[in-house]
Amino acid sequence: MLHNLRRARRHALAILASITVGVTGAPLHAQSSGGAERPVWNANGRPTRQALAVIDILGNVATRGLDPRDYDSAELANMARALSPSSDSTQLARFDAAVTRSLIRLFTDLHEGRTDPRRIGFHLPPHSQLDLAAMALGASTALDPNVVITGAEPVYTGYRALEATLARYRTLAADTSLKAPPPATGTLHVGDGYAGAESLRRLLVALGDLSPDSAAADAAQGAQYTTTLSTAVAAFQHRHGLTDDGVAGPATMRALRVPLAHRVQQIELTLERWRWLPDSVPPRYAVVNIPGFRLYLFENDRYASKPEIRMNVIVGRAGRRATPIFTGTMSQVVIRPYWDVPPSIARNEIIPATRRRWGYFADQDLEIVSGGDVGAAIYPLSSANLSRVASGSLRIRQRPGPNNSLGLIKFLFPNEFNVYLHDTPAQSLFSQSQRDFSHGCIRVQDPLSLAEFVLRNQDGWNRSSIDSAMHGTKTMRISVARPVAVYILYQTAVVAPEGTVYFYDDLYGHDARLAQTLARSRPRVQ
Repeated sequence: MLHNLRRARRHALAILASITVGVTGAPLHAQSSGGAERPVWNANGRPTRQALAVIDILGNVATRGLDPRDYDSAELANMARALSPSSDSTQLARFDAAVTRSLIRLFTDLHEGRTDPRRIGFHLPPHSQLDLAAMALGASTALDPNVVITGAEPVYTGYRALEATLARYRTLAADTSLKAPPPATGTLHVGDGYAGAESLRRLLVALGDLSPDSAAADAAQGAQYTTTLSTAVAAFQHRHGLTDDGVAGPATMRALRVPLAHRVQQIELTLERWRWLPDSVPPRYAVVNIPGFRLYLFENDRYASKPEIRMNVIVGRAGRRATPIFTGTMSQVVIRPYWDVPPSIARNEIIPATRRRWGYFADQDLEIVSGGDVGAAIYPLSSANLSRVASGSLRIRQRPGPNNSLGLIKFLFPNEFNVYLHDTPAQSLFSQSQRDFSHGCIRVQDPLSLAEFVLRNQDGWNRSSIDSAMHGTKTMRISVARPVAVYILYQTAVVAPEGTVYFYDDLYGHDARLAQTLARSRPRVQ
């Protein structure tokens, strides 16, 4: 289903920019001082200064991660050059209509993206409508039309920073002197010989992981994998979601050899996903970036300029257990929760394990029940009751405690996927660089800090009381007095507040699918 803004664009185009051969008058018009209508993109048979500025902007939208062909920039430039005082009214009207159509498309694409995110399975809310006609008229009289155009873009600091980073990576990708370092014969440790050391130094300097002075001093070491190179590689690894040990193994060498043109595409695709986000952000919100395995918490930061808290997370395993992309509102915190085992896990994992060894059930603190958590009827473990679980008439749950799969606390934001944030007893998994281990829910590394943030300024709750309740004996449900918006997102290129650029693997293949979708749906404005 198309967003309301795309319907508004069609409406605006129908009113403002639809003309046929032989019809005179400009489709987008302003009132002259005498009250007569006049075209806004040409005057006295010549394109206005604003029209030329808009055409130039349309021709350079690659700096925004867009394709100039989508806005007929070359055709518009030709039309502008062909105008003269002798141009007839139909030619002038066509020019005005063409500029208007291209500009309205640009406004829409910058504001909400080039495709509906639901086409690729992202469940994000629609945008508010823009007054496209008013914006086009505003651009036609502005001292700088780019100011009006920029106003259609996301306000987020991360978007602006990534847009600036795109220009840098386009320059790097165009530098033919930058070569991918050749593959190593094995894993590189400090002191190993490496014929590609010089090309590796050049690349790391260009990417900002190695200073030019350090590289110059290190060049005297020749074809050797030095301490200096190892330190720079560790910085590169950190920015690419790898174990930052400075050892150049196969995964690190693959990342070092990724073409810079691919990094440009990652940035462009991530800019597209930024445009899918809400026009404004609520006072309190949490962002989970799935491919980065990170959670960020913001309060009173409407531009997402600097997270108050950051922590590692574990997300759903790639494939059928992938964590969905959606938004929600955190409304409840459950301390010492039961874990209601999903039917698929009960059938495919727990029941087979129990039938192999009956002691497994007790070891995992499991019980068979019916009804809700409060006053649930408990049934004895038996083959017949396991069969009833398999058929869906009974269910399995895990009792609260330190070994509970949800840990000591979970955070609920109602959604159709039954996904939530929660603690975990498997803390050792956070030491892994790639952390897609869950069945779809999101495990957080520091649940106490998350709970303190969520329940901030709520009577009776502070860090100490939350910690005490988590290690108590009672299951407690706490309504969140000041709800927290939750964004589960997918960003494979991120610029941190301090300016560091991070790239992450396309864990779920969403980059590839989005690139294919955009390539298939590339209608021209004419």
